[in-house]
Amino acid sequence: MDFVVSYPKSGNTWNRLVTTAYDTEVDQEDLVQLKAGDLTKLKLTDIDPPSRHQAVSPIPISDVDFAAQVRLRPAAMIVLAKEVSLLEHLEPLLVQSHHVNARINGIALWHSEWVDHVVNPVRDPREVCCSHAAHYGNSYEETAQLMADPSARTWTGETPDLRWFTSSWSAHVRGWLEEDDIPVHTVRYEDLKANPVGEFYDILDFLGVSDLSVDLVEDAVARTQFDRLQEVEAEQGAPAAAPEQEQFFRSGQTDGWKNELPTDVARKIEKDHGEMMEALGYL
Repeated sequence: MDFVVSYPKSGNTWNRLVTTAYDTEVDQEDLVQLKAGDLTKLKLTDIDPPSRHQAVSPIPISDVDFAAQVRLRPAAMIVLAKEVSLLEHLEPLLVQSHHVNARINGIALWHSEWVDHVVNPVRDPREVCCSHAAHYGNSYEETAQLMADPSARTWTGETPDLRWFTSSWSAHVRGWLEEDDIPVHTVRYEDLKANPVGEFYDILDFLGVSDLSVDLVEDAVARTQFDRLQEVEAEQGAPAAAPEQEQFFRSGQTDGWKNELPTDVARKIEKDHGEMMEALGYL
């Protein structure tokens, strides 16, 4: 299975949109509502195992604590793999996730036996803070604190009983940059914005797409332009994945934080995550 895994609000959705749009006739109305879409039409699965946990749990998920959910994950991944195998004719197909690459109580959240490739979008954490705060309805200060919390978990978008284990922004980034057993392609959101055709061509090449066409990549990028998706969303309403946000496709900016984020919050983020920000060229 191929996954796109990121800290929330780092470009996960855009990667799935372009992959979905590549070499298909799916229209922008369906792309905007990808969370609720027909899997066979959008050639995607809407979420990594949280929605499959109940299928492998003998008791209601609402009664299962996080540690037990982790123990259920291998079985849930088997269920997911069976679903994905039925859609092999629709490749490239990316499954979304926001789980950190880590072990919980000795159990790995990720394993090379489950995963063929991981596309790992990263984004300036100051911009992430702005988008994350708007999406979840929290203050900038609360969001910056969450981004520094090594035990942080984030709502999956499906049920309050299930959470992504995101950890801190730095831990999330470091975990995928240092992965050795699973093939990982890390790409900065800022580079995707600056050169979308070239960067998405490289992503699709990494995923092993045969007979890769620049023309088809250009078409996929054109059909997922942010301003057009915003227009369609304004007509249809936001996808179900936006719990507190009227507009899911919010800004797509790379340096909007400079005019939006309070200076003290920006300095806190730089202090909390300076090492990884420097490694990625954000400082």
